[in-house]
Amino acid sequence: MEPASQTGSAGDGVAQLYRRIFSYIRPYRFRFGMGLVTALLAGASTTVVYVALKTVTGLVLRGYADFSFTVPGLGNVDLSPWLKPWLSLEGEWRTSGRVAALCLVVSACVLLRGTLDFLANIQLAWVEQTIALDLRRQVFARIMDRSLEFFNKRRSSDLIQSAVGMTTTCANAAMTLAQDMVRRPAAVLSVVTVLVINDPVFMGFTFLVFPICMLPVIIFSRRVRKSGKREQQNAGQIMGILQEAFAGIRVVKSHAREPHELERFTVSATAVKDTALRLNRMVEVVGPLVESTASLGIAGGLFYCWWRGVPFDEFIARCLLLVGIYPDVKALSRTQMVMQRCRAASDGIFELLNEPLEIQDAPDAVRLERARGEIVFENVTFGYQPGAAPAVRGLNLRFEPGKFYALVGESGAGKSTTLSLLLRFYDPHAGRLLLDGHDLKSLAQSSLRAQMAIVNQDLFLFHDTIENNIRYGRLDATLEEVREAARIARADDFIMKQPQGYATLVGDKGCNLSGGQLQRVTIARAILRNAPVLLLDEATSNLDPDTEQAFKDALRVLRRGRTVVAIAHRFSTILEADQIVVMDQGAVLDCGTHEELLGRCATYERLFRLQFASELQAAE
Repeated sequence: MEPASQTGSAGDGVAQLYRRIFSYIRPYRFRFGMGLVTALLAGASTTVVYVALKTVTGLVLRGYADFSFTVPGLGNVDLSPWLKPWLSLEGEWRTSGRVAALCLVVSACVLLRGTLDFLANIQLAWVEQTIALDLRRQVFARIMDRSLEFFNKRRSSDLIQSAVGMTTTCANAAMTLAQDMVRRPAAVLSVVTVLVINDPVFMGFTFLVFPICMLPVIIFSRRVRKSGKREQQNAGQIMGILQEAFAGIRVVKSHAREPHELERFTVSATAVKDTALRLNRMVEVVGPLVESTASLGIAGGLFYCWWRGVPFDEFIARCLLLVGIYPDVKALSRTQMVMQRCRAASDGIFELLNEPLEIQDAPDAVRLERARGEIVFENVTFGYQPGAAPAVRGLNLRFEPGKFYALVGESGAGKSTTLSLLLRFYDPHAGRLLLDGHDLKSLAQSSLRAQMAIVNQDLFLFHDTIENNIRYGRLDATLEEVREAARIARADDFIMKQPQGYATLVGDKGCNLSGGQLQRVTIARAILRNAPVLLLDEATSNLDPDTEQAFKDALRVLRRGRTVVAIAHRFSTILEADQIVVMDQGAVLDCGTHEELLGRCATYERLFRLQFASELQAAE
């Protein structure tokens, strides 16, 4: 489905907001229209029930049916003499079988109305669920298109609530409004029309108080909208507590903070409960108020029937009909509140969809087939926070195709930022980055990242099989290609010892694997990607010495024809590099081989003594 227009904002007028909501219905207008037509027929069938009830009641209790009514401009019209030969249950026609059959006519009419209601509901329910799916897909896609800067500022629980909770509320409210604005008015208007024609004075007594019934709606609707927004916020908060507690379960348990987390959850869950109850009270109180006010109309109608001497069976038929449409009147009285809840949810959704993307593809973005791997930084400056010191400043670097570069420096030197800029997780504030002579901003993001494979220091595996976690590097890879990548990463041996081999579930974030096993699976995923640029964020940090050496042997084969950029914290990794880039406070201090840097770069000498010398001695 094509996304709806995103020219609006959270401050859009009500009409524009609902036009945007209902624009999601357009692709399914045939099925939606069928549902509305059926709902319209279901509402209008209430009149059929009334006519059947009035006719059957008269025939059963009096032996004939009264078909006299008043037509504006024509006066009283009585069709009883014309219809009596066909609608008479007197004399020899009055048998128990005929009476029983006639009584079932009312049930048949009620069944007809129920069937129409059922058909309307399943059609509109399909549209509702499909719209909810479209909204969720669009919201999720929009979230996935955001830069890391966006995720750094947002709680993941709030994003989950937007993609699941708010979209459900919005779609449900939209369908409820669509149905209530068709079926309910049809039911009420059809009954009102018949009763007005039949006895306008009685109808006048009944609906005299209708304007008064709207007062509770006016009073509570604005409060409902505010409570609806609070409900969404509280739901996001409780999701946040759950997500943090589950993600940090090791920290929680190691500090014995289960009671503390339970208390946090209880406080948040209580707020959700209180808000839901407050919202429920405001919605539900409208019904009794409307019904109580409307009952005054019935009381007036009852007095009128006594005064005019309306037959009991006629009065009962009218009262049953009015009681039958009170659910429709009640639902109509809540329409404004449903609209306010819909606005509360849709405001959050469309605010998210309207917010411009931080990183966007250019309209004429280039798609690379396979890059050679030449990377150039031209005077690049970037900072994470406005006004703060830049993470990298005036960065000038050149990575030649097919060579191995190691980035070294103390924490905060800008090494990880350099890799993030290469992947275009962020755009530089000044300067530019080039890949094979193309400015990264001129390349399609998917095409750019297809040229790169990365092994992060913060390892992450999905709650899936080992095979599928490796295949995440290239989704169309065969099992044999997956196993070959695992063999190069020296992961195949331990994988085959798992209970189900490659089909073994790794658990949440790979919790069923050791640190070294997890890292080898991650390396296998990067190998399978077979990209011309390989980025390593200390890929051997959790490997045992034997496996590390085996991986390095494989890396010597893997790096052929590829540009490798590694953040190095271990001396053994540095020795593999063709060039070592020394960084400090976001700038490049020097670049050269190990021997060259030891003789001319004081910062590298200090790093070597503090960080690498002990490792070298241990290796000896």
